[in-house]
Amino acid sequence: MRFDTTLFYHVGEPYDWGLLFDEMHETVVLVDALGYTGVWLAEHHFAWDGWYRSASNPMLLGADVVRTSPRLRVGQCGVVLPDWHPLRVAEDIAFLDQMSKGRVDFGIAPGINSRACAHFHPAGDRRDPARNRALFDECLDVILKAFEDRPFSHRGEHFRFPVPGWKEANPLAHDPAYHAEDGELERLGVFPKPWQKPHPPIYQMAESRESHAACARRGIATMSQYLSAGRMRENWDHYREVARAEERPARNPGVEPAIMRVAFLADSVREAERAARPGINLLGAWGSANPYRRRTSMVTPEEWDEEDIDLDWFDFQMKHDTILVGTPDTVAVQVERLRDELGCRHLALFLNIPRLSFGQVKRSLRLFAEEVMPRFAESDAACRSNPLPEPVEQDA
Repeated sequence: MRFDTTLFYHVGEPYDWGLLFDEMHETVVLVDALGYTGVWLAEHHFAWDGWYRSASNPMLLGADVVRTSPRLRVGQCGVVLPDWHPLRVAEDIAFLDQMSKGRVDFGIAPGINSRACAHFHPAGDRRDPARNRALFDECLDVILKAFEDRPFSHRGEHFRFPVPGWKEANPLAHDPAYHAEDGELERLGVFPKPWQKPHPPIYQMAESRESHAACARRGIATMSQYLSAGRMRENWDHYREVARAEERPARNPGVEPAIMRVAFLADSVREAERAARPGINLLGAWGSANPYRRRTSMVTPEEWDEEDIDLDWFDFQMKHDTILVGTPDTVAVQVERLRDELGCRHLALFLNIPRLSFGQVKRSLRLFAEEVMPRFAESDAACRSNPLPEPVEQDA
């Protein structure tokens, strides 16, 4: 199995940013030495109260990660496309991929209903999900065109490239691949192109059935965080159905869906639960204004029990196995279930439990790496009980 992690941001704390960056550098060195495959970097804005503090630019932070580590892969969970200009994203991801010699995983997201909302683009306002989604889809269209080796043009609801009416004044600069006979720019070329071909693996942060279907149509992978095994199985089955029905080519053959899990390990179950419970309950209170709707969306109707609404957020997630909290032995059993029951081969640890100390997080990372990861080091080909369909060859 592939094991990745996030960094630790001291969510909810008025923590000094200079010290935080020092700790993030230390974490990158640590997870590199411990044998993790990669790190996933979130994007959030306007964390004046500490919620939700993280990198505002995961691509820029990713450049620092690959400078610090000669080995780790770096992903974004994810780049919130409606908050960015798509040509800038295409350039920055390709530049990072070249700079790292192919160590980028391109993670994307349409965003959540947060205070960031419309401050970057009016159509990105998450209070209008349909409009936000349309902008997200068009941004991804532009980025994928920009990754291609040939010149491109685009005309959509929000963007038009090239801008009409611009002409190259110098006849010596005319290129028929880009210009009309009169010198008007008809197609664009964005450089550099990614190191990985045709582009870095693309993952969308996705939890709903609809998001998984959209990813299947695109031929891109998904990463889910808070879902039960039953809900993930439903989503992955639906992904396969859509991919088969549309014969959609996989943009990154061999790239499989990933799972991210809140994780904290300690030397005893009691110690782990005592340390993690307050912060995980705080995450639940922060993350949803409608606890009933949020909880029922995480599990299948068969898994749901009406008494679940009376559980605190920590006990609800422990009951439905959506967090990894315990000792190396108990957490290893949970990871085995993800591998054997779902066919999961790619797991990322989410470290950002409020009220933990940096020392506790480092200890947890070490326990997982030294006592859990070695149990999955052997070939797991026989454990792929639920693989995605074979990719369809793309047209030249």
